[in-house]
Amino acid sequence: MPHINVLRSALTEVQSGINRTKYPDIVFPKFVFINSSGSELADEILSFSSDVTGDLDSGLISLNTSVFDQVGVTFNHTKVPLVTWMKLVEWHEFELKKAAALGVSVNTEKLYALNQNAHQTLQKVAFLGHARDTRLQGLLNSDKIEVYKPTTKGKVGDLDYKKAVDFFEEIFLRSVEKTYRIAVPDTFAIDSADKAHLALLERPNSDKSALEWLEEKLQGAAGKAIKIEALPSNFGKLASEGKTRAIVYTNDKNYVEMNVPKSPTVIGADKKDLVTYQSGLTMVFGGVNFKEPDAALYIDY
Repeated sequence: MPHINVLRSALTEVQSGINRTKYPDIVFPKFVFINSSGSELADEILSFSSDVTGDLDSGLISLNTSVFDQVGVTFNHTKVPLVTWMKLVEWHEFELKKAAALGVSVNTEKLYALNQNAHQTLQKVAFLGHARDTRLQGLLNSDKIEVYKPTTKGKVGDLDYKKAVDFFEEIFLRSVEKTYRIAVPDTFAIDSADKAHLALLERPNSDKSALEWLEEKLQGAAGKAIKIEALPSNFGKLASEGKTRAIVYTNDKNYVEMNVPKSPTVIGADKKDLVTYQSGLTMVFGGVNFKEPDAALYIDY
């Protein structure tokens, strides 16, 4: 059947195109490390972290030392669920026959639209988890993370310069204290409108915005670069009913990751019934896993 061969040839080109396609609003890999390892057939994946224990005043040796101190390493693991996603599109036999007879391209736009839907699904899961499978939690709604209510009252978008600085200083110091000053965060993720407010809020008697001043001041306090990132869409408002949620955390694979063992992939075409052919996309993914929950902090305001 030459028309099915035309479709299969077109799908090979689509997969290549999908691998190159980027959408400007799909930004979740900037906020969380994407782990693509693991089997796409697994129902769950093991995520490991480690604790190192040992006396810091031991380890000295002399000529008579015969027994040596050791450091203990305890590996902790968490079972992270994985799910399989699949959506299909269809072509009528007449479409394929016509394409084969006239030598024209098969209409594959429906697959590119489906590919965008797949990436939007991954992005939504990355920030808010999945509504139908609540095992999958996102960057903004994990039940492992403490929710902090700042003493600096008000919405970030309504704060003046001084209160905005006080707000970020407070939550930065709280996040550092949570880890007993061992882990210092490097990322604030806040609502995009609130970041825009900070960028437009001028510091008195200076040409620096509140955003520029805060990133510079926090970098000095942390001893490393601090980023204030804008959350896409309205995820910050959807994460906490009646509030806006921000997160301060360490954006590093040793602290937080999302498992995507299989990125969106074209399914081979086949016949559905007497006059219809099907293909589609499939992928395998999990939610966001915080390996060090104490190194992150939610802020509801």
